[in-house]
Amino acid sequence: MIRHFRKISCVLLLITLMGNATAQKEIASLPVANDSSYGYTAANPVKLKKGTVEKSILHTMDYLAGLVTADNQALVLVKRSSVPAPGRSSTAVSERFGVAKPGILDKYVFVTATSKDTITLFVDIYNRSKTMIPAGLKYVQP
Repeated sequence: MIRHFRKISCVLLLITLMGNATAQKEIASLPVANDSSYGYTAANPVKLKKGTVEKSILHTMDYLAGLVTADNQALVLVKRSSVPAPGRSSTAVSERFGVAKPGILDKYVFVTATSKDTITLFVDIYNRSKTMIPAGLKYVQP
């Protein structure tokens, strides 16, 4: 069992490393949102669906890893949690294998490296829309 887990972990790491460069270039070319609520509220999350749930999660990690403030302060992750998406009657998780269904958002709480300001971002990996960088942030390739 442990041997299989190690093999799967190695394969996922290789896939992540190979896709990273392309994803980072794609993210670096995204425009900054004009809407000041984009990404900062559950009602207007950053939508990062990229194929399967696994690909969407990897894409989210690439996206978040390069975000910095306008004055180049790094964002340090403090907490990640799941919250219900507004307007959904229920957030359900299927019984088998724990595969999440749409209606769940990921909430990321960051602290800026220097000024220690708190920044909260909401990400939806189950729905697709035009992706942008939240106002006040920019993307720098890690």
